[in-house]
Amino acid sequence: MQKQKNNTKKQKCNDKWSNIRVSETSKTIADKHLKKANSKSFGKRIKFDELLQIGLSLVTEDHIKNLQENSLSFEDRKENLRQAYIKEHGNISKDEFTGFMMKPEYFEFLNKHNNNPLKQ
Repeated sequence: MQKQKNNTKKQKCNDKWSNIRVSETSKTIADKHLKKANSKSFGKRIKFDELLQIGLSLVTEDHIKNLQENSLSFEDRKENLRQAYIKEHGNISKDEFTGFMMKPEYFEFLNKHNNNPLKQ
């Protein structure tokens, strides 16, 4: 019976912490910041969680939009354009849209939707 109570206590303690995976580069950068933050004469040790909370509080909507945009593959971008075409002109199959992409009218459509990769 005593052993069962000890397991319950351990579970309660572990509930407030979680493991996350980060790249070695991110870990190295975090370790450097923590080392710098903890190079002081007095006070408690600053933990990674505290550093992470500050960093996460600085993330803006623009950062989120940028991450989302960078996560798109070329096929995703193509599908987004196809969906925009469907809203304006009606239904078109993926194959027909690929054919449309080879026409001069496509570049006008692309410029209208500001997704022209040639501008970047």
